[in-house]
Amino acid sequence: MKPASNLTLVIILIILTLITYFNILPNQLFFDDEELIYKNSYVQDIRNFPKYFTSNMIAGAGKVSNMYRPVLTLSFAIDYFLWQGIPFGFHLTSIILHAANSILIFFLIYKLFKNRFVSFLAAIFFIVHPIQSEAIAYASGRTDPLYTFFALIALLLSASLIQQNKTNILKYAATIFLFILSLLSKETAIILPILLLLIILTQKDNKKIYFRRIFFFLLPFFLIDAVYIFLRLTVLNFANTLNFYQIDNPYSTNLWVRLFTFTRVFFEYLSVIIFPKNLIFARDIQYITNAFNPWVFASLIISIVLFSLSIKFFNKNKLFFFSFSWFFITIAPVSGIIPINSIITEHYLYLSSISFFIIFAYVFSKLMNLSNLAIKFFSIVLFLLIIIVFSIRTTIRNFDWKDGITFYTASLKQSPWHIPMRHNLAMTLADKGEYDVAINEYKTLISLSDVYPQVHHNLANAYQKLGKYKEAEKEYLTAIKMDPNFYFSYYALVDLYQKTGEKEKLKQILELIGRIRN
Repeated sequence: MKPASNLTLVIILIILTLITYFNILPNQLFFDDEELIYKNSYVQDIRNFPKYFTSNMIAGAGKVSNMYRPVLTLSFAIDYFLWQGIPFGFHLTSIILHAANSILIFFLIYKLFKNRFVSFLAAIFFIVHPIQSEAIAYASGRTDPLYTFFALIALLLSASLIQQNKTNILKYAATIFLFILSLLSKETAIILPILLLLIILTQKDNKKIYFRRIFFFLLPFFLIDAVYIFLRLTVLNFANTLNFYQIDNPYSTNLWVRLFTFTRVFFEYLSVIIFPKNLIFARDIQYITNAFNPWVFASLIISIVLFSLSIKFFNKNKLFFFSFSWFFITIAPVSGIIPINSIITEHYLYLSSISFFIIFAYVFSKLMNLSNLAIKFFSIVLFLLIIIVFSIRTTIRNFDWKDGITFYTASLKQSPWHIPMRHNLAMTLADKGEYDVAINEYKTLISLSDVYPQVHHNLANAYQKLGKYKEAEKEYLTAIKMDPNFYFSYYALVDLYQKTGEKEKLKQILELIGRIRN
């Protein structure tokens, strides 16, 4: 392959990324951006750099989370330093990362399978597919493209080392360092050693790769995984749990239920990859508790058939084995093995979707290379049509992430049952001074699920802004009744009684605060 040809294709990939995602540049910061960026004191002062590696990722916002992604926090801090919190800069970084990942995918696939056309088509699918919008269109989605960026470079360097079949200490050390950066960007990168093993297995000249060499090549990566897991279970286990669900339910307490449920999730992912019309931030997936459920059975059959076929044709074409294995390896961390806080989310497919794009690209490349001119022409037209439709759908989806109100409103039309989303909408409306509308949203929220003292507290804040002090007092007291340790409402009552001049009530609440402190 000529370098000029590579450069031309790289430029095309960059331009295509800019065309597809240019409209996210005016997007605002909202949703998770609040605690991760614009209300995070650690991010706003890069001199807090050492704290990124010893604290949970929202400690700078005065909150506790079991998320530990110091390299992600560092990237936000660098952007904040460069752009002084202007959203444009954060979104520009996301676009650059997505373009870089498409280029890395192009070179990785070409290095493994020596087919430039397939590699290029796969990279194009990766850029324009609407499933990627969730990871790119808002700033906090960066965690997926960031860990993927470091992981892909590590895999590319590893593929080079494996094919050369000789030691290059500098390149090997760089691979290990990149793995650590990826792991500290998102814990999902823990599967990278398995991907390295997959690359070893799919090399054409694998007869020269011996077990002992494989063992010592992979050993440092697995040791890093072991150290990382140990630290996350001990000093870096900030919430003292591996269960991200605050309330026990059949899904969070039973591994088999999570794995059974994933079989339904698998088909949901498959449908949105093939036909990405309905892009939904919060999807409603029912738990599957029975091994004899049709979804479990269908998923098992399909998996067996696909892997059997890929193994059967392994010697002739390793691409299918690589693709199927890639998907199941990369999706494993979010398959339910660990009860993470979302059963299904589109951004989980950012790296995993590459497996489908490789297969799509391979099929189209075969059709376009047929001697039958009619089929070739039809294939080219169909491919271009799909790319155009996908690009348009992605661009339209990007507009949903314009700002908080736009996003929450669009999401609630799809998922009206989603309590946190409605709460976020109400808070955003209140922040913009639309207190009457916010109050209606809080009331709707309470009617749907009255279990969170924060909702009553925020409702009281809105009432207080409108001068409805009696209504505000009632809601603050309700929040305290629901959670006697909800200190925000105590101090809000102090402020309220000072405004209303109710000295006796002020004295009582101050005494109550004093007793709680003692």
